[in-house]
Amino acid sequence: MERISGTAPYNAYGVINYQANFEGAFVFPVVETSLSGRTGQSLPVLAETPIISSELTVTNLPGSAKTLFYNAVPNGATSTSRAWLYGLQQATESRGNLALVNTGETDASTDVFTLDIYNGTTGTKAFTIEGISVRARRWLQINSMLALHAPGVSQGYAQVRRTSGNNPFMAHAVINDGGQPGERSGDGAL
Repeated sequence: MERISGTAPYNAYGVINYQANFEGAFVFPVVETSLSGRTGQSLPVLAETPIISSELTVTNLPGSAKTLFYNAVPNGATSTSRAWLYGLQQATESRGNLALVNTGETDASTDVFTLDIYNGTTGTKAFTIEGISVRARRWLQINSMLALHAPGVSQGYAQVRRTSGNNPFMAHAVINDGGQPGERSGDGAL
């Protein structure tokens, strides 16, 4: 992607659509220079279940064609204090999960988080969850986030705050097809 005129900031992404149910997943761009000098990367999640499988592909940048479904985040480019997640949902058609990743980039310490959940319609804080612990190089997902912690909120967003620990972290939302597990296709998009 190369801008040929104008000065406004821009972003680009790809969407992979599944032919069976027409749902999609985002593929975010990687700026080649963002990986220069980085000693590692953190991939938010790999899943293996009877109906879900993940593949990890490692490539060199120069000189060859590449296929990557979701990009890892280079060390040093993850959050160290707080992050915002938008688009959490809870309806008959879809539900939102919230996941946290302790990258373990700094040391073996456990990160502890506080989550503030906001009602997307009113903008008011609906609930606060304190003391969520994630060990170094581990991942934690809170399923059906709004249904469990903010009943009655159908559209929301969350602020994730690291309250202790030394490791950078990633936070992401997963929107699943179906209001509850086992309904509809269950497919998710990051």
